[in-house]
Amino acid sequence: MDENYALLLDIYGELLSKNQREAVDLKYNSDLSLSEIAEEMGGISRPAANDARKKGEKRLRELEDALGNARRLKLVSEKIKRARTVVSAIAESSGENNEQVSELLEIFSEIEEAM
Repeated sequence: MDENYALLLDIYGELLSKNQREAVDLKYNSDLSLSEIAEEMGGISRPAANDARKKGEKRLRELEDALGNARRLKLVSEKIKRARTVVSAIAESSGENNEQVSELLEIFSEIEEAM
C-alpha cells in the first residue's frame, strides 16, 4: 500500500502521540534519515526513532482505513479538476468571455484552496 504519509499526517496528525507525529513529520516532510530524525528528536536512539515512525505510520494507515478522509479528498480533487476541464472546454468552444464560466472557475479555485 503506497500511502502519502505527508497528506495523512496533515489530516490525522493530531491523533498521533507527539513522538509519532514528530518522527513521521521529519521523515516525510523534511526527508531526514533515521539518524537525523533521532538527533532532531532530542538525541533519542535510532531504534526508538524508528519505532515511533513505524507506529505513527501504522496508526495513520489504520485511521485512513477506518475513516477514508484522504481517499475522499483525493476523489473530490480529481472531480474538481475534471469539472474545471469541462467548463474550460465549454468556454473555449463558445469563443466568448462568459461571466458565469469565469465565476465557476473561480469557485473551483476557492474549493481547491479550502481543501
